[in-house]
Amino acid sequence: MLRETKEKQTIPAKTLLIIAGAFFIFAILFLILRSKTGFSLDQKFSQSKRMPILFSVLGDKDEYLFSLYAEFYPNERKAALFFVNPKTSFDDGEKSLKEKGSSAPSYVESVLEDTLDSNIPFKIVWTKEQFQNWVNLLGGLQFFFEPKSLHITKNYNRNKESYVLDGEDCFDWMSSLSDDSMISYFRRLEIQETVMLTLFETFHEKRDILSKQKLTYLHSQMTTNLSSKEWETLVDFLKKEKIQFGVSEVPGEPVLRPKYKDQILKANEETIKVAFYKFSGELRSPSFGEGERARIEVLNGTAKNGLARYGKVLLNDKGLKVLTVDNAWDSSFKSTVILNRSGNTQYTDLISETFQGRKVFFSLRKDLGLDATVILGEDFQNSKD
Repeated sequence: MLRETKEKQTIPAKTLLIIAGAFFIFAILFLILRSKTGFSLDQKFSQSKRMPILFSVLGDKDEYLFSLYAEFYPNERKAALFFVNPKTSFDDGEKSLKEKGSSAPSYVESVLEDTLDSNIPFKIVWTKEQFQNWVNLLGGLQFFFEPKSLHITKNYNRNKESYVLDGEDCFDWMSSLSDDSMISYFRRLEIQETVMLTLFETFHEKRDILSKQKLTYLHSQMTTNLSSKEWETLVDFLKKEKIQFGVSEVPGEPVLRPKYKDQILKANEETIKVAFYKFSGELRSPSFGEGERARIEVLNGTAKNGLARYGKVLLNDKGLKVLTVDNAWDSSFKSTVILNRSGNTQYTDLISETFQGRKVFFSLRKDLGLDATVILGEDFQNSKD
């Protein structure tokens, strides 16, 4: 009787193999699902993985203003920022993202995931009010307006060179259009790039004031699938060390729409894929920050002759290439100003170090073909003496 009981309790070897096989299959499926859905933000940072996040901003009445596909590379302290113009239309039709309104962010996510063959695990969407609250909590964002900058809107006349814009002022600037032409959308996107770069760098500059309470408030002022813990991890990354940013845009060909009497940017998915991987590959390349690749102009903002040429010598000694020297539009600059023109921050960080840590302002102008403009002021003249 005892022997029969033991036989009933014994699990056959075949059954054990089936159970082991089931566990093995489950483990494989778990790993596949995990790689497809993405690791948590903490895991991505700890394992130095590529970390994609899609940011989008909506304006009045759910107007779609732009998206930013960002890939952060924690181990390299770099980030590739790939901006999406609301005039863009992807391969499936002529309707632009602007016309999709509040549904545009999720549509952009779907298209980019298919195009780049990559899951975008984290998303952030701001409304107008939420974005303004962000800027206000950070104490405003500081910008430099040169005479040729588009800085006057129907609501604000920004007639000084340096401003700290509050949330309402900042949002007005980055959402306004001079007209409905394609070139106005291109120029506005540069302003939006300027604002986002300034926002990211402000997290580093004002890291000491960003308490947990403030981070909790910022987390409440956006629509996101980031948990509170993941959000704190992202901010810690932005706060700890200066990140080297690079900026590019989703490419598109201007196409006339006779029915609407306007133009859209027709984007081809294969072209987008090639453009992004070329851009991100160059950003991560060891040769990306080589000074000989820089395109810099040095302007004399004082009445003293020869100052710009001396500034060029200093930059050349640091291995930075200066294309032109000239006089600035004004000869009464008290302080030296460094303007980032391309969104590539590696060069302007080196320029700032060369000039004793002078502040860098973002003022993107791709039409100039420059990475930076340096305007030498009286403080540089006095240090030279």
